[in-house]
Amino acid sequence: MTAGTPFGLTAAQRSMWDAEHLQDDYSVTVAHYLDIRDTDRSLDRDLFRVGVREGSRLLETAYSRFTVVDGEPRQYVDLDLSFDVVDIDLRDEPDPLAAADAWMAADHQGLMDVTRDAVAISAFIRVADDRTYWYLRGHHIAFDGFSALTCLHEGVDRYNAAVRGEEYVVAPRATLAEVIADDEKYLAGSRRAVDEQHWRAKVADLPAPVSLSRRGPTLRYTADHVVCSRTMDTALQERTSAVAADMNSSTAGVLAAAFAAYLSNAGGRDDVVLTLPVTGRATAKIKRAGGMVANMLPVRLDGVGGRTLTSLVEAVTLELTGCLRHQRFPFADIARAAGIDDPRVTAFGPIVNLVFFDKPLALEGADVSYQILSSGILQDLRVNLYQAGAGLPIVVDLHGNSTMYGREEIDAHLEAFLALLSTLLDMPDAPIAEVAGALVSR
Repeated sequence: MTAGTPFGLTAAQRSMWDAEHLQDDYSVTVAHYLDIRDTDRSLDRDLFRVGVREGSRLLETAYSRFTVVDGEPRQYVDLDLSFDVVDIDLRDEPDPLAAADAWMAADHQGLMDVTRDAVAISAFIRVADDRTYWYLRGHHIAFDGFSALTCLHEGVDRYNAAVRGEEYVVAPRATLAEVIADDEKYLAGSRRAVDEQHWRAKVADLPAPVSLSRRGPTLRYTADHVVCSRTMDTALQERTSAVAADMNSSTAGVLAAAFAAYLSNAGGRDDVVLTLPVTGRATAKIKRAGGMVANMLPVRLDGVGGRTLTSLVEAVTLELTGCLRHQRFPFADIARAAGIDDPRVTAFGPIVNLVFFDKPLALEGADVSYQILSSGILQDLRVNLYQAGAGLPIVVDLHGNSTMYGREEIDAHLEAFLALLSTLLDMPDAPIAEVAGALVSR
């Protein structure tokens, strides 16, 4: 099979193409891995590899290539490309886990030429006889976070079916060419005009981004983010879920509101704008497909300090609902409507990435945990809040742009955010500024 006919880019891919050319020392990647610990049986890597290859060919994303035709970026699918799951054996290293971390960091922080290099790599990294990392990294112009997760689910589901001796049923999904055609149809259609009206009203007099950096904004991008992580303890997670239920909200909504409250208090700003990554996928076939269509949307919250947690969660829920209803209007167009004309600006404020799996990543004969390594470009701050399945622990990762933050700063902010969350849960009907003041005085 030969390379296909070139076709265009989605609006999201065009933004990523532009972002890739902002600096010559930085490439934008999406990377994550599954930590697989054998329990009832040894992981059959050869069987797993077959499913990954088959799923990747179906999704096409790992086989996408980018070129320039008449001065414009184009892409095509080349199924003759070599893509497989490589084997990396680090079991004999003095510290196999540290060696694996270093190997993955070197890969997802490295430079790429999207017109020359393969856009994806996958690896089985062996760190013990009974423990393997399944790693996947893709350039963000080809993969968004949602399609990268789809790739993980595809591999896991095919492996589980093979182990059980079951037939894997392929659900209908769009090709990459169909994903682009769907995006072009939206951009030329009447729905875009409705969404534009919504966002022009939302970003009128949009507040400047809040930052917690003492160094100020640099608008420089690096791949080596400062990252600190905590797994929520069981008691705090259960309290968060209970309060969310009392408010007829979600755990994700309460956590997003609490992070906005923290930014308001720590940043000394009563009006806060968050940036929400969304899938940008409207139909079942597009949701099952690969590609890059994700969008970044502003979540505007005014008068945070005078609100209670209860009222702030209501406001966040309303804003998130509006985002989802109008999620396909491109970031670049919203930024222009807000008067942002600097191409180095890639967010409206700190990013809140909510990754709560409807379907857990579970492997036959193994315990599995999920870890995000890189989820795209980072202007200032990003909090990744993710849960790999209902009832599983919630992980809170705080990422800082390393030109603006040191590790001690990010770690202190993460601890302070979780402390404020705990106090807010105890005082959901007290003004947030009062709650924060009480916490400081302790």
